[in-house]
Amino acid sequence: MVTTTSVEAVGTTTSLSEEVVAPAVAKPSTSQALSTTTNVTDPTDLGAGQSCQRLPESEDQPWVIVNDGVMGGKSQGAVTTEVNQMQFTGNIVTDGGGFSSVRRLLDDGLDESDRLQMRLRADERRYEILLTDIDSQAYRVTYYAPLETEGDGWQVIDVSFDDLEARIFGRRVDAPPFQPQNVTTIGIILADGADGEFSLELDWISACSDTL
Repeated sequence: MVTTTSVEAVGTTTSLSEEVVAPAVAKPSTSQALSTTTNVTDPTDLGAGQSCQRLPESEDQPWVIVNDGVMGGKSQGAVTTEVNQMQFTGNIVTDGGGFSSVRRLLDDGLDESDRLQMRLRADERRYEILLTDIDSQAYRVTYYAPLETEGDGWQVIDVSFDDLEARIFGRRVDAPPFQPQNVTTIGIILADGADGEFSLELDWISACSDTL
């Protein structure tokens, strides 16, 4: 049985991985568990007592692919971007590995926020969000939470920082809580133990908090 472990990015905040890292390429223009889903289509469309700030995209910190080649695997992943939208596609091969991920560095912290809100659509496979902060990166700890989608249409998912699970090389560990003000990396990973193609589209990510 293949375990759904993931090898984490290590080192300083200037590098996501020591292995397979593919830069995002421009795409031609064409016209419950730990997360919850809503029908919000814009991060400003919120109820009373909530505040959200969309995370900006940056050409200096593009989305990059980190596959299971770091452990001898053969999974493939690709990322394309158009304006602020991102598409993450590929093929999982569980023989010898079994994961593909897309990640980007963050300069600015998620100060005062207690959760992330993401508008996406996916193929009903079990994706997870991943996050690192300055301290966790030094100890090779990464924080995870599943992205529980309903169907394959566009939807908004909330992920609370309180529900993040700390892991090292896929194994759960005791670690201090995630520090949003010191975030270094954000990403999405697929490591569900199943072979085959996958596809996920991301419209935006916002850092949110309750104001009441």
